[in-house]
Amino acid sequence: MRSKQGRKEGSRNWRSFQRKMRRSHGRGDAWKSGLKLFSLLLAASIVCVSLLYAAKVNHQLSRAASPAPPQSNPETAKSFHPPQNGVPHFDKTLEGRYVEDRETYRFSYTVDPALQTRVNEVFKNYQPPFGVFVALDPRTGKILALADFSRKNPNGQGVWQRATYPAASVFKLVTAAGALEKGVLHYDSPVFFRGNQYRLGPRKLTESSKRDRQTNFDEALGKSNNVVFGRVASKLVGPQTLRHYSEAFGFNHPIRFDFPVEASKAIIPEAAYDLARCGSGFGEVTLNPIHAAMIAASIANQGMMMRPYIIEEVSDREGERLYQAKIELLGQPISAKTAQDLTRMMLRTVEDGTASKTFNRYGKSLLKKMSICGKTGSLSGDNPPGLYDWFVGFAPADHPRIAFSAMVINNDRWRIKGAFVVQEALKEFFGEKSG
Repeated sequence: MRSKQGRKEGSRNWRSFQRKMRRSHGRGDAWKSGLKLFSLLLAASIVCVSLLYAAKVNHQLSRAASPAPPQSNPETAKSFHPPQNGVPHFDKTLEGRYVEDRETYRFSYTVDPALQTRVNEVFKNYQPPFGVFVALDPRTGKILALADFSRKNPNGQGVWQRATYPAASVFKLVTAAGALEKGVLHYDSPVFFRGNQYRLGPRKLTESSKRDRQTNFDEALGKSNNVVFGRVASKLVGPQTLRHYSEAFGFNHPIRFDFPVEASKAIIPEAAYDLARCGSGFGEVTLNPIHAAMIAASIANQGMMMRPYIIEEVSDREGERLYQAKIELLGQPISAKTAQDLTRMMLRTVEDGTASKTFNRYGKSLLKKMSICGKTGSLSGDNPPGLYDWFVGFAPADHPRIAFSAMVINNDRWRIKGAFVVQEALKEFFGEKSG
């Protein structure tokens, strides 16, 4: 009996032990599950906090990197926009400066009265059908002279506003710039031509070792060799490069000036002979006189083209300044190295090229003092009809202070040429009165 009862008690004890063990395991499993859940929640919390902190830091960095919004000023100065019509008038001077009163405003101009007066005297003395002279500071774009003349309408102005004038051989500067920038020629590279250097024909574009003559690239520019530049444009530069540099120099783009100015146009053809004619100055290219001076100025200014301006400042009746001119860079059509090489080439025009006779006859005193860079251009045109003669350039060559363009339109005979107008203007500008 005791044995049977002992077995029953042992069985009950075992079952009790098993129940305790199951309860213990249950509590352990629950504790482990809770620990796992707590760990997951803690990890998720850490990740969320990290993301929020990173977002806050990025936001602060973004705010620090972004420029602060402009603060409005209730006392902002009066603004003034230069006129978009008409022309400036140079009838009144005040403290050595041209001024013009327009309605309630007073315009102060950058033009040098002495230089302007001297060029006007040249035009009146020689009476060409049309004439224009533009000068500016190549470093700033400041207009130093803006003189024009019409024999039929001496009081009329605005010859400088038009762009109906053929660019002629002035466009050789663009062709030369393309060749130099492309690296196909250096300023003194040997180049070849056949026959008369000024008569360009399809057969002269082909090279012939027996009949070709040699010259250098700088001499070809100085003497305005059409055959050389026809070959350079069609065989070395190509239409795409010529088109690129004509656009870079400002052709086919509006001229940003204080008064309305027509844009210069350049149509660059694809056909070889048409391209040769264009590159040597016989293409469908027209040039505004202010733009011509800008091209010369960019060469003088290490390849940088500045915005031309003629309004120095504008004030109201009380004398409060409403507008002040600011120097502005328009772009850099060529590198400083190319500008230096073009300067060397343009020296040849005055030294022994197409303008040498004019300067040696009338401007010897200037040549004793400085070197002058230039490029001539001569061609017949029909708007208005006549013989067009250009001279563009700058002086002195080593430290340019003035860039210029002069264009004279003659009829049956030459009265004066652009180079003559320029040398008279330079005598005045540099204080050289003697011939």
